[in-house]
Amino acid sequence: MAVNPVAEPGPARTSRPAGWLEQRTGLGPLISASLHVRIPMTARTYYFGGIALFLFGIQVVTGTLLALYYKPTPEAAYKSVQYITSDVSFGWLIRSLHHWAANLMILFVVLHLARVFVQAAYKFPREITWVVGCVLLMITIGFGFTGYLLPWDQRAYWATVVGTEIAGGVPVVGDVLLQLLRGGADVTGDTMSRFFGIHVLVLPLSLGAVLAGHLVLVHQLGLASPKRPEPRVRTPEVEQEPLRPFFPHYILDELVAWYVLLAVLVVLASVFPAGLEEQANPLQTPHVKPEWYFLGVYQLLKLVPIKVIGILIPIVAVGLLVVWPFLDRSPEVLARRRKVVVGGATLIMLGLVALTVWGYVS
Repeated sequence: MAVNPVAEPGPARTSRPAGWLEQRTGLGPLISASLHVRIPMTARTYYFGGIALFLFGIQVVTGTLLALYYKPTPEAAYKSVQYITSDVSFGWLIRSLHHWAANLMILFVVLHLARVFVQAAYKFPREITWVVGCVLLMITIGFGFTGYLLPWDQRAYWATVVGTEIAGGVPVVGDVLLQLLRGGADVTGDTMSRFFGIHVLVLPLSLGAVLAGHLVLVHQLGLASPKRPEPRVRTPEVEQEPLRPFFPHYILDELVAWYVLLAVLVVLASVFPAGLEEQANPLQTPHVKPEWYFLGVYQLLKLVPIKVIGILIPIVAVGLLVVWPFLDRSPEVLARRRKVVVGGATLIMLGLVALTVWGYVS
């Protein structure tokens, strides 16, 4: 009786493009692992972090398009912005989207940190995640500060003068910091070159690296439950806690939030397009104020008689914010059981908002 020869094993055939790609890259396990994030059913993020990430993507796309036409010299910057706004197809829209996305990104990063603080999601084991988030906030504000000068109009020029003078008032390192930012004693073309390089190269690379680390930490640790502290020992009861699927449930919710925000951005850019004042004139000083995210500090400096103290207050506040997870050793996470901490933080935020409004109307 003849025996059929045994076929040699070979690569499995598949008609699916995903299967074809998996056989040639081996990325299946990595993609599968990245789509599994521990999200308790009680977690409430309000999608602030995801929205900030989406706005950063908008910034990258619109900023790249603007950079194709922008010329970073004092002689050509203003005219190039005029050209983008008036002559480039949809240039006014791209510029306005970039403007509003920058402001909203700062707002949502602040809201994200505030949400994490109120829910005590900065506690064990997420202390480093909180510190990285604070660094992201500082970099985001740096984006706004360096990008503000680039149109080279009166408001941008003199707001940068005010902002750099505040930096120059920092004790001990103020003079060095002022020279580093301006590239000299005054705001000149050297300042624009530095701000442009920082804005389009240094800060994007820094934010990308820090953001990657932040996302890795969030993936590895999962989201915190606002109902109970994270146990230091994993028990079977903890492992059996109901979880919300990250994919596709949470991802779909994020996409809906992004879609709504994109619609809001388009409306804001259309109804309130980014303006452009007269070209910068170092010999003509208008009544100018910094952008809204610096207005609180600006107004504080006007109220505090000793300038050094006024500058040290926000510096100390930022330092305290960064190290707070290592100072707050209470295991409590519920806001109603952390009345002193949450109440104090609320009063500080209300005070900052009041100073910002005061600085805007004064």
